[in-house]
Amino acid sequence: MRARFAISVAAAACATATALPLTACGAAAPAQGGGPPPPAPSPTGQATPGGQAPTGTQVSTADRAFLTQAAQGAQFEVATGRLAADRAASAAVQSFGRRMVTDHGKELQQLQALDQSLGVSLSSAPNPDQRNLTTTWTSVRGGAFDCSYAPAIYALHVTDVHAFEQEAAHADNAQVRQFAAAQLPVLRQHLQMASKNLGNLDCSAPAPAATRS
Repeated sequence: MRARFAISVAAAACATATALPLTACGAAAPAQGGGPPPPAPSPTGQATPGGQAPTGTQVSTADRAFLTQAAQGAQFEVATGRLAADRAASAAVQSFGRRMVTDHGKELQQLQALDQSLGVSLSSAPNPDQRNLTTTWTSVRGGAFDCSYAPAIYALHVTDVHAFEQEAAHADNAQVRQFAAAQLPVLRQHLQMASKNLGNLDCSAPAPAATRS
């Protein structure tokens, strides 16, 4: 999971700078220097030697990292979705932003319930890269916002779908696997929406009337 967000942040930075989808940035290659991958689960769902094996509701190191990053990502999507709804020139990007607030808000609630069930306390505070992107999007509006936000969110959802697929199949804890699997249909819908947004960007479009300075 460490590699997941190394790829994700690199993709977002590239997409924001170039207003191109992930594949155009060449960001889909595995991140280097991210450390060894988490141990693969055994057929019984327990971590293999070398990792922290869950006992009962105990959460392995890899699952804990995933849950933390999922919470950070959901909080980031909610916060920046509000910006999109308010600052985007494109009606489609505005609508997408509102969808992010609704769907990832529900995800946060589910994560909070899961954390309580597992007896863990995880922070959803944004990481430095998420804070930087939020700051960038707070300073722009209109077409400039669309052409920064839309490709970056597309890139992030590409890697999110892959990460949740991996967790749904390989998480050590059964509840974590179930959570990841339940999120996948929504994330795949988001990815389709984000992809469509890339084809209708006008970087010179004026800001919405209510937010023009």
